[in-house]
Amino acid sequence: MEPRELLEALVAVVATLGELAATVAGPYGDVLLHVSPRSLQKALGTFISHLQDTLDHQGVTSLGQALAAFRANLGATWAHVTAAASAWRDAVAMIEDSWARLAREATELCDACRDAATREATTAATANTQARDLQDKATRWGTAQENLVAKAWQLPLATDKEKGASEEAAHEARLAAASKEMEAASKAMEDAVVARSEGEAATRRGQRAEVALGLLGRLVAACDEATAFPRELQRRLRDIEATLKGTNEASPDVPEGLVAKVAKAEQLWEASSRLATRHLLRTLGDICRLPGGPGAHAVAERCQRAIEDIPRLLEGQ
Repeated sequence: MEPRELLEALVAVVATLGELAATVAGPYGDVLLHVSPRSLQKALGTFISHLQDTLDHQGVTSLGQALAAFRANLGATWAHVTAAASAWRDAVAMIEDSWARLAREATELCDACRDAATREATTAATANTQARDLQDKATRWGTAQENLVAKAWQLPLATDKEKGASEEAAHEARLAAASKEMEAASKAMEDAVVARSEGEAATRRGQRAEVALGLLGRLVAACDEATAFPRELQRRLRDIEATLKGTNEASPDVPEGLVAKVAKAEQLWEASSRLATRHLLRTLGDICRLPGGPGAHAVAERCQRAIEDIPRLLEGQ
């Protein structure tokens, strides 16, 4: 990847994160997870904090300056040069580890959100099936109840005292049965309404989880692509250190090819630092304030300005 593309990949992570945070922001946008912290909103807050730490990498002793001082006999030794190269390599290795961790975190969030979507879909299906079954039972009980009530209100005709008492007892039993049937039908209707409401709520939660899942998939892909930035720096540093080992450390005549390699690597390193401080860290601050703050549209505009600024940043401006 070209330097511009490497830096654009960093912006893409922030831009995608902004879309995702805007989607789940607010009391009715969150996705409930079965893993800690049980909330996608809270999990994204932790992810943003880790991303801020990764982008805000600390400066290291300039290898280019160490080489220049060595060439000009300004008190720098070859040990200073190799120490600067080693410190830079260690700093890049830490950033590479941080990006790998971010990619893992994004994948874990994606898996948790997928589980949530599946769980809500199952809950909705179960609740809707229960609602239909209860509705069917209520309808059947209602029909039986009407028949029973019709019979129950048929007053018995007593032909003699003993038979009259028996028929009256049977009549009372039919009335009691009709009352129970009415209660059962009413309860079934109430339960059907509750089950239907639970199914609708689970459907809405599942839909939110599905939307978030799509954005999390994009975040995983963006983080994977962003890991190319530290990998490329590591590749360049390995090449530089290999050249350092083959250089006559007793002579101040440092090969121009080595100087050029160092300059290009530092150009990329410093451009990424300026990209973070001038654009990405501020944008992440805006994302943390969603749904308040400047808003999702402003976040997208900031990311677009960051991309447009990359050529100037690579030129050292």
